[in-house]
Amino acid sequence: MSFSREVKSELIEVRLRREDDGAKLVCGAALATASLSYSQKLRKWGLKIVSESGEVISFITKLALKNYELEQETVINRHERLRASNTELFLYGRGLESLMEGAGLLSYDENGEKSYDARVPEGLESDHAFRAFIRGMFLACGTVADPAKRCHIEFVLKNEHIARSITRLLAERGIPPKLAQRKSLWVVYIKNGDTAEDLLAFMGAGESMMAMSEQRLLREMRNNSTREINCFLANTDKSAKASAKQVEDISLIVSRLGFDALSEELYEVAKARFDEPELSLSQLADKLGLGKSAVNYRLKKIAAIADDLRAEQEQ
Repeated sequence: MSFSREVKSELIEVRLRREDDGAKLVCGAALATASLSYSQKLRKWGLKIVSESGEVISFITKLALKNYELEQETVINRHERLRASNTELFLYGRGLESLMEGAGLLSYDENGEKSYDARVPEGLESDHAFRAFIRGMFLACGTVADPAKRCHIEFVLKNEHIARSITRLLAERGIPPKLAQRKSLWVVYIKNGDTAEDLLAFMGAGESMMAMSEQRLLREMRNNSTREINCFLANTDKSAKASAKQVEDISLIVSRLGFDALSEELYEVAKARFDEPELSLSQLADKLGLGKSAVNYRLKKIAAIADDLRAEQEQ
């Protein structure tokens, strides 16, 4: 399962704490991707929402029927050549105009004339309302890259005005995204790791936020390890070579087993060595307030764990 799907699965399970949160979530999803369509089969006008995720469509359908006087028809389209499928949701019925108005897809002027110019609706001033709305938008048009490779979250939208409004609303809450045009589409995106984690936490995906944070740290440690090792290998000093080997051992342990593999005593030494690989053994001992022999003993235990991992890999 991709990380995007994991995030969306978590967001679907988030409890809706206020009575109108479900309606706001449906409105966010509708504004992001819905199109006004006519069904020849049903002879009805309605909103069509298409998603590659049947789980997302089922969730939106449940909330839409609960919060609006609507009926629905769902169709699964399978593409054998592409080995892919998508699910089409068609919402229609007495509550259609109410949903469209709530989503910003329909408005009325002072004379009561209808306008179908899409816009971000009113009523998103409170954090809880905007949280539900942006959660629905993300479920409909959002993606997250694998955090083990890079930090990247984006919303792909068809309307420039909506994209700019969402960019502004997120920035007002301390989650500043960037905006780019991709052919005929508008992309609201975040590449900064801290900001990406803030957005996941704001939407309610706490577990995904923690997973992203851990993967970011591991990636940074691996990158730092590579830089440090290359530096130290160019140095013929015995102490520098030993430190580079220790940094490599620590990186291997953390990337394969995680932080929990190290006891508190070993973790303390490992972190100090990783943060300041240029320190000699004596300097490292002084920094930690330990004897030189104690630090050396713990580094040897760390090296033994790393050697065991390498031996397992060679088997």
